[in-house]
Amino acid sequence: MRNVIREANSELKFVFHDAFLTSHLIWNDLFADDDMENVVMDTHQYLAWSPALYTMKSYCSVFNVNLTGPRVKKIKYEKWVGEWSLATDVCAQWLEGFNDARSDGYQYNCQKVECPRSYLPEEYAVDFDRSAAMLGPYGEST
Repeated sequence: MRNVIREANSELKFVFHDAFLTSHLIWNDLFADDDMENVVMDTHQYLAWSPALYTMKSYCSVFNVNLTGPRVKKIKYEKWVGEWSLATDVCAQWLEGFNDARSDGYQYNCQKVECPRSYLPEEYAVDFDRSAAMLGPYGEST
């Protein structure tokens, strides 16, 4: 796959996910030292499922520790923090299922909120059946 990307455009970044195993012991042998140009490791440092930290300073401190510890510092590739990693609770849509977050071990009880309505004019807006008992995507809550 990386060769296909290189052939298409040698300046494109080849980004791979760390599979939640953020360690130099696992990833540093993926590419040879002389073959790392435009290679990026994407890591998702979720705090939404951790105990509540209550202040921005506390969250920043945990991110700092997670991203500067020895197993991460020794990773030889450029690192990106991606996806929903900056979420600090499970209340956001799809983190734990919209309006489906439970208090079983998580730090906050989420408030039920009405699903947002389209910002488009009515003639273009598409909505869902708000009277349906359940809507997809289906997962844990089914």
